[in-house]
Amino acid sequence: MNKLDGFLAYTESHSGVVYAVAAVLTLAIARLDWTLDDMSIGFLYLIPILFSAPSMNRWQIAGFAGICGILTEAFDPAQGAPGKTGWELVRATSPLQWAAGSSERFVVAVAAFAMTGFFASELNHRRRMLGEHLSALEKQIHLRREAEQRLLILIDTSPLAILTLNSRGQVDLANESARLLLGFESGQLQGQPVEPYLPLLGRMLHRGGRNIRTNVEFRGQRRNGDIFLASVWLSTYQTSSGPGLAAVVWDSSENLRDREGAGLDSMMATSRVLVGAVSHEIRNLASAAASAHAALAADIPVSENYQALGTLIRGLEKIAAAGLQMASGRDRAVADLATVLDETRIVIEPALREEGIALIWEMQGPLPVVQGDHHSLLQAFLNLARNSQQALEGCERPELRIHAKVENDLAIVRFYDSGPGVPHPDDLFRPFQPTASHTGLGLYITRAILRSHGGGLLYEPQGHGSCFTVELWPVENVRRE
Repeated sequence: MNKLDGFLAYTESHSGVVYAVAAVLTLAIARLDWTLDDMSIGFLYLIPILFSAPSMNRWQIAGFAGICGILTEAFDPAQGAPGKTGWELVRATSPLQWAAGSSERFVVAVAAFAMTGFFASELNHRRRMLGEHLSALEKQIHLRREAEQRLLILIDTSPLAILTLNSRGQVDLANESARLLLGFESGQLQGQPVEPYLPLLGRMLHRGGRNIRTNVEFRGQRRNGDIFLASVWLSTYQTSSGPGLAAVVWDSSENLRDREGAGLDSMMATSRVLVGAVSHEIRNLASAAASAHAALAADIPVSENYQALGTLIRGLEKIAAAGLQMASGRDRAVADLATVLDETRIVIEPALREEGIALIWEMQGPLPVVQGDHHSLLQAFLNLARNSQQALEGCERPELRIHAKVENDLAIVRFYDSGPGVPHPDDLFRPFQPTASHTGLGLYITRAILRSHGGGLLYEPQGHGSCFTVELWPVENVRRE
């Protein structure tokens, strides 16, 4: 703030002092003008007007200009030397006693003083507005610089590779993670074409149409020739020189390996469960056939065909025994039931919402860690939820309620739906049901998965709708075999 700004700020905040000083200046000029008989110094009244105008409003300025105009004309030599007597002073200050032409000069003087005051007041007002605008602008610039600094720190320290491309497909800006990801030394990545390393970005940059906001996965390549799976969130935008692109890139190769490994493990676990369930059914049939074969062998003569049938039955028993042995050779696994249910909700909730199905979650108390494979339990819960979704098609008030709690040392998860119910509950868990909408193996495999971990799947009849109950053993209550 300079001296003028300080003075003007003082006059605005101390108007009483300003008015007093202006009055003293006015009286001093009037006294001096009165004593000078041969000249007029009325123009000096501009000094108190300029001094006091910044702290006055328009009416105050007009009134003060009128007073200064009267004093200017009263002590003008054209009125005749007023002298020192009181009567002559009264005659000089009375417009009725003024000489010819004084009124016109008075109007001009008042207008000049008023316009000067208005000019000074408006100039101060504009100066104040400009100061406030500059102050706000400086504050915005300061805040923007702080935000830019924080953003630069965030970008530079981000573990994700962040880069921008210009309209020619060259790297405009890149953080340290981007340089490390693509195998460049510090400062060498700027200005490099991105096509050899992240080819899809160059194609997305010059794609026609409106701006793009998406995420993609594609093959990336480092400077030394190593390839990796690049997961990219990108957006395009328009600049004065053409299209631009901003991308956040990370190497998801390890995630791909983990995902495929987990998928393979889940598939193998499910396959073992299915083989075990089928082997169990084969063993039951083979045992029944073996008993019937032994009973008949005691009553009828043994033929070669009959002996071959016995050999076939014993072969089936061996196959069933081998399948059961393979299924029992799984590793013991545990899963956090609350996490599995959270992931189930994330998967099924959008689809149910689109179908207009109300989803109600009732998690009673803290849920335990249970015996079971995480992915297998998730598959079982998803299958039960999808069965309920199919059952609720066309219902007047479709609703799925999932209730979980610990009950009698077991973790219980119930899937209630307001559908039409199950007409033949005894046939629910049999494979290849003719009335099933797909293969007829969903509930059969789901129960087999749960049984393989020591749990179970039950159907609880309801007055309206249906309820499937999942039973799981908390780790601290696992039955000793």
